[in-house]
Amino acid sequence: MAEGEAKAIEILGGRALLRGRAPTARKAGAARSASPAKGSRPAAKGAAKARLAPGDLRWTGLIRAGLPARSTQTLASSLDMSVKDLAVSLRLPVRTVHRRLEKGEPLTPEESERAVRAARVLAKAEDLLGEAHGRGWVRAPCRALGGEIPITLLDTADGFTAVMDELGRLEHGVLS
Repeated sequence: MAEGEAKAIEILGGRALLRGRAPTARKAGAARSASPAKGSRPAAKGAAKARLAPGDLRWTGLIRAGLPARSTQTLASSLDMSVKDLAVSLRLPVRTVHRRLEKGEPLTPEESERAVRAARVLAKAEDLLGEAHGRGWVRAPCRALGGEIPITLLDTADGFTAVMDELGRLEHGVLS
């Protein structure tokens, strides 16, 4: 697992999060390769291995299973935010998040996806800018993102891609 991915796991509550929740790449690959879609060609062996490298499906399994609601608490703490502010930033229903916390229910896949995106962005920002500056970057308006606050863009795949692209530009010294 890449260093940034490991850090994102820690931000969401640690390696205990992984136990018994994510399918292994081999199991997922076996399920997919057993019966290709009608009219499609089976992928070449090398291509399948490249797509199913260890860890590639770890996030998918965690998201589909639903993260424990307490991961919102650890994520909010890592961002120096309240759970309410985190929920608002990620466009999650605040009352629903609190109810899941109270009842110990897992997040839905959609809620989990947003939490994972935030953890991955925070991990990358902290790796590039240091903990305090990375946390600040995620929570402050960014001119390169049209003045938007990075964490508020993570409710969509396009927003997540834009934020990660901007972090990539920062990593390589490209000014936007």
